[in-house]
Amino acid sequence: MTVASIRSLLRILIDQPSRAIWSDANLNTLIFSEYRDICNEIASRWPKYYITSSSVATTANTATTALPTSCTYFNKLVDSEGCVLAYLPSSQFDHTAANSKPLRYDIVGRNFWWNPTPDAIYTFTGYYNAMPTDLSGETDVPSLPPNFHDILAYAVAVNSKMVKDEDARDIYSKYARKKEMLLHQIGITQTNNARRVSRVYDASEE
Repeated sequence: MTVASIRSLLRILIDQPSRAIWSDANLNTLIFSEYRDICNEIASRWPKYYITSSSVATTANTATTALPTSCTYFNKLVDSEGCVLAYLPSSQFDHTAANSKPLRYDIVGRNFWWNPTPDAIYTFTGYYNAMPTDLSGETDVPSLPPNFHDILAYAVAVNSKMVKDEDARDIYSKYARKKEMLLHQIGITQTNNARRVSRVYDASEE
């Protein structure tokens, strides 16, 4: 579902078809906020769900390089030959080494710190856990399983307390169930640990 489709469902849930009270822009802001909250919860439980990779290039004679902007937790750097670059706390760096291809790195704040300091441009592939790109446009689609995009409409309806009293219990129940199913589905994909029957039922045992 796109943001526009999610918003249309939200208007049905809160019975607000008119833009006079709730503008599209205001509802979008609430949808974007709930999306960020749900992504944060997923990432806190299963960091690898949003793992990705990108190129990391050094700058000649510069000791640091910025981390990818979406990085929440960094995993490893791999050079062009497939070798993993060693991680080492900067307190153990050889600061007397001449500038050359980095052999190790530390992460300080939001930056890589190279050792030795690179003498040229070197490109590595970085693997890291990332936050999905924020929703921002009408045609944007959430980075959630496609069968759970509608949870954002239910989340806004419940958490913004815009639902009519007579509808609140039903909508909250659906939202809670959808969230439980979403987290369970993601948990299965990350652990490959679906619920299984532990033993076969045998009527003769009764």
